[in-house]
Amino acid sequence: MKTWLVNTNTKERNGNPNAFKYMLRQNKAAAFYDRAPEVDKISKGDLVCLYHNQNRIIAIGAVVAPYLGHDFGDYEEIEHWVDVNWLWKAELDADYEPMNSIDRHDLGITMVNGTVVNVTEQVNYKVLLAKVAERQSF
Repeated sequence: MKTWLVNTNTKERNGNPNAFKYMLRQNKAAAFYDRAPEVDKISKGDLVCLYHNQNRIIAIGAVVAPYLGHDFGDYEEIEHWVDVNWLWKAELDADYEPMNSIDRHDLGITMVNGTVVNVTEQVNYKVLLAKVAERQSF
């Protein structure tokens, strides 16, 4: 099992500031356009931390299906994704700002250089589980 940080790329200049809503609603971790093939490294059983701007993790989940390709049109170059069972998602306010995100630094993640980053060796899993438990709402 590996742990991946997947950037939601919500900055306006990236062309899809609402991608994080799509990923959370559709139970996906995705990358788009020239970064799309980076998702292909993620395997079933891996852990995904969905990374939002300002060092915030807004969802953590287990991959239930790897990227299997598209069965429609020319979308292969636009989006690749893995199906994720979100184990925890941050609460969002009316403006879709995360209210209880997890700071990646608190988990020991210091290196974020790309859209899909293997952070397996960086994550403190004991802290990760504690942070998730603190933020669970029922």
